[in-house]
Amino acid sequence: MPTISLKDLSNELGEPFEGDGSTLLQGVAEITTAKQGDLSFVANPKYVSKIPQTSASALIVPKDLETAFRPLIRSDNPYLTFTKALHWFHKQQRPTSGGIHPESQIATTARLGADVTIMAHAMIEDGAVLGDRVVIYPGVFVGAGARIGDDVTLYPHVSVYAGCEIQNLSIIHAGARIGAVSGMTYEEGKAPVFIGADVELGANVVVSGDPVRTTSIGEGSKIDNLVQVGPGSSIGPHCIIVAQVSLGAGVEIGERVTIAGQVVVSENVKIGARSRIGAQSVVTGDVPPDSDYWGAPAQPHSQEKRQKVNLARLPRLFDKLKEIEEKLSGKS
Repeated sequence: MPTISLKDLSNELGEPFEGDGSTLLQGVAEITTAKQGDLSFVANPKYVSKIPQTSASALIVPKDLETAFRPLIRSDNPYLTFTKALHWFHKQQRPTSGGIHPESQIATTARLGADVTIMAHAMIEDGAVLGDRVVIYPGVFVGAGARIGDDVTLYPHVSVYAGCEIQNLSIIHAGARIGAVSGMTYEEGKAPVFIGADVELGANVVVSGDPVRTTSIGEGSKIDNLVQVGPGSSIGPHCIIVAQVSLGAGVEIGERVTIAGQVVVSENVKIGARSRIGAQSVVTGDVPPDSDYWGAPAQPHSQEKRQKVNLARLPRLFDKLKEIEEKLSGKS
């Protein structure tokens, strides 16, 4: 397990520390579950009261927070700083220089970077390119001409179809399928799927390739388990897509969009930058930038809330209407 001093970690994060800089940290944890050796953080004021009870060895806190707790790192954005710390520990825990297992199958024309780890029963086909420090877990398939950047991790049974490209630092979890389209052939020099740097895809995500328009996922985007990305779709940088979302063919998603769980987006729909789509929504038309949409079919969240309030009033309105009808008919 990687260990780092508070002083050295603060230098890595670019933030000042207070207290004993020699304090050793071995990982990160939420404030109520942190133990000795863990780094935790406080950003929400409701967690300030938890500080005296925490067992964490150090905290990341806002620069203006008054607390007697030491040691700590002060930050203008504790969420961001904690995420950077999490990334540092994850990077240090990656198994590297594991070599090539004799039971893997690697084409003679494949090109492998330095310190590559390829585990048992992985298959790397003709012309595939793997960057430095790539980690390939058992059962991974990398198709002909696929390109895998530096520091990429492909967990067990990931399939990267022919010609697809995954850029540096991306993480693809078990069972994901990149470029999966029945009977598709790829054009030399044109990736059916392009995945940007520092992207993370959850287990069993399917990113469908397209022979005409590249399916792309922008830098820094994070996609949860069991998501279907339709052929020719485009996801902008730094998006968050929660589990069991289905994106139709040709969907265009702008930067920093958040899509909650079990959302369905129809073919060729455009979702503007920084918009948010509520859980279980069905998006059938374009969504403007900086919008909150919800419902089936999805509509502006303020409108959806008004409709729900009005629906709750229907039984009372029905009783009132019945009462009026009885008075007009002379029955009451």
